[in-house]
Amino acid sequence: MIQNRMNEAAVDARLDECIRGAQGGDDRQARELHDVLDAMLTERDTPEGRVWLTDHGRQFLARMHRDLSHCQGAGTPLSDAVLAAVRLNPHPAHWDDTCSFIRDLRLAIAVANEMCEQRQAGGKPDVVSAAETVAKGGEFGANPEHIRHVYEEIAASVAGFRDIVHC
Repeated sequence: MIQNRMNEAAVDARLDECIRGAQGGDDRQARELHDVLDAMLTERDTPEGRVWLTDHGRQFLARMHRDLSHCQGAGTPLSDAVLAAVRLNPHPAHWDDTCSFIRDLRLAIAVANEMCEQRQAGGKPDVVSAAETVAKGGEFGANPEHIRHVYEEIAASVAGFRDIVHC
C-alpha cells in the first residue's frame, strides 16, 4: 500500500540523528545511516509514511560523493580515506579554536618548507630532521617531537598538504 510522503522535517531529523551517531563512532548508527539513505533513494514505504530524498539528503550524499571522489593513492591511505567518508569517522585532528589551528598550520608550513629545502639540496625530505631544524629555530617554542606530531596532524587533515614537500 502506497502511503503519503513523510514530513520533510521528520526525514531530515532522522538523517541528522544517524549522522550524529555515526560521527560519534556508533557503528549501529553508521549502518542505520546507510539504511536511511537507501530508503530515501528508493522512496521506501514505512509505517510513518513514504521516505523520500530531501534537499538535505541530496546535499549530504553530494558531500559524501565529493569526499570519495577525492580519494587518492592506494593501499592503506586509500582504504582509510574511503572508510572515513563512508563510516563518517571523525577526523583524527581537532582544534578547539581557529587561533590554535593557524598556529599549528604555521608550524606545519615551517616543517614543509624545511623539507623543501632538504629536497632542493639534493636530499630526501625527512620530517624528523625538518622538525629538529624548526625546533632549533626557536620561533615556536616547541620540542621536535611535538612539531613532528603537529605536522603529521595537519598533513592528515588538510588535503594535499603532504604534496607541498615535492616543490
